[in-house]
Amino acid sequence: MVSSASSATTPDGAATPEQARLGPAALTRHVGYLLRRAYVLSNDCSKSCIPDDTQLREVEVLALLAEREPMSQRELGDGLFVNRSVMVKLLDSIEAKGWVVRARNRRDRRSYALRLTTSGSRTLADRLADLSSGDDQLTARLNQRERRWLNRCLLDVLDDRDLAPIASLSRHSGYLIAQAHQQMRWRAEERLAPIGLGPRDFGVLNVLAANRPCSQNQLAAIIGVSPPAALTFVDELEAGGLVTRRRSTSDRRVYDVRLTDEGKRRLEAARDAATELEHDVATRLGDRYDELRRLLLTLLA
Repeated sequence: MVSSASSATTPDGAATPEQARLGPAALTRHVGYLLRRAYVLSNDCSKSCIPDDTQLREVEVLALLAEREPMSQRELGDGLFVNRSVMVKLLDSIEAKGWVVRARNRRDRRSYALRLTTSGSRTLADRLADLSSGDDQLTARLNQRERRWLNRCLLDVLDDRDLAPIASLSRHSGYLIAQAHQQMRWRAEERLAPIGLGPRDFGVLNVLAANRPCSQNQLAAIIGVSPPAALTFVDELEAGGLVTRRRSTSDRRVYDVRLTDEGKRRLEAARDAATELEHDVATRLGDRYDELRRLLLTLLA
């Protein structure tokens, strides 16, 4: 259904530049994985364009309030899929900045309804302009037609959500990528849970299967995380009996990480589950599935 990108390593076993960007072909076949890499890139582009004192989550709160105010704290949390403790901190920060006000909810006097202030509305307009600049960076490799197609495909991925994307943000590719990534992650977690793996574990095991042996630093470079983060991943997989770690015969300062037989078995089962998930997405998108994958690969190139 889809073609595979090359994932060969260099003669000394190091990751190729393509692998360092995207990971092995076993992963780049999956739109869910490409969305994860695109999400990381879009986050970087967005953060580079908005002020340091503003969180992306705060912009989402302002945008949702502008669309549906007045809203209770619980309604906001449900609408953004944010748990109560995180929502409390977000609203405290936004209220301290003078962007929202709380008033007794006329529908339920036991709760508070939140509304945007004039300052909050101005801030939202400024941040939406900033996010447009971030989108220009994110989609620089795409032409205008391809940008429209990307957004259309992403909206199709989100078509079965209980809650539609926020209208003022749905014009931004970065926001749609983040939403699609989150939804694909939830679906992947459901499919992989019976196997005893998570989406992150699936990615790490695929990298280790494609690069034998693989050092922790190589693993970090390929999956796009810091070496300490990769160390944590390996520690957890080793504790679960899915990988082994031994001193490299060529460099005693380096540990080679390899899959165990159990790791290989779990990976095969996880690949079957991931293939089923991709099939579901491809069925929903039809001809646009290949187009979405091509656009994501172009965006990430």
